[in-house]
Amino acid sequence: MNKLYAYLPCYNESGNIQALIEAWIAEKAVLSGEGYELEIIPIDDKSTDNTLAIIRSLETQYEDVRVIAHKVNQNLGGALFTAVRDFLHRGEPKSLMCFMDGDNTHKPLFVHRMIREIKKGADCVIASRYQPGAGINGVPSNRLALSDGAKLYYSMMLHVPNVKDYTCGYRLYSYSILSSAYKKYQKELITMRSFSCMMELLYKLHKTGCRFAEVPFTLYYDNKVGASKMRILKTVKDSLFVALKLRLFCK
Repeated sequence: MNKLYAYLPCYNESGNIQALIEAWIAEKAVLSGEGYELEIIPIDDKSTDNTLAIIRSLETQYEDVRVIAHKVNQNLGGALFTAVRDFLHRGEPKSLMCFMDGDNTHKPLFVHRMIREIKKGADCVIASRYQPGAGINGVPSNRLALSDGAKLYYSMMLHVPNVKDYTCGYRLYSYSILSSAYKKYQKELITMRSFSCMMELLYKLHKTGCRFAEVPFTLYYDNKVGASKMRILKTVKDSLFVALKLRLFCK
């Protein structure tokens, strides 16, 4: 049986991570029917609360859970790069890597639609807020405006075919496309540590020849316990700079 690796970056997610892991456990039987064995890998980014203790406890409770703990905080980009390297080290050519937010705003049940797109020939499938049938629950108006502005700006700057949602972290990747991109870019594959790392990886996959697809999903922001970790002004500044840099210099 092929394997699906689900990576969950978490920093101070003590109120969210257990529910998310257990939601993944609930999808095991359906995934098995689709031909995939599940492994869940929470990546603790040096949390200052008891997130690590919670995921260590779940690791002992569920054989499908394997914890990665950063010794120093590396932010989202560091967690994403950790996931890619771990996946390429442990996975096989038909393995899949799922990466999503660790705050329980992304539901694992949407992964089944994403798997169907992989089986149709996509290399990377994005859970998109901008496809017909998508929903957004509980997102503040300033965050909605930021997301909509990012969509327009990135579409204008980067022109990636079949992509409308450049920033959503909920994605499914094939082994072959990540392997090809890593061979091309090596340690430069993911250089940004902020939320813009998602857009950076997407564009570098595009330059590697990635075939993208999107599926609609519902973002459950109202499920999140705790304050957002996004620094909005810094995220906007980073995103504007990174998109321009990628358009001008990324080969």
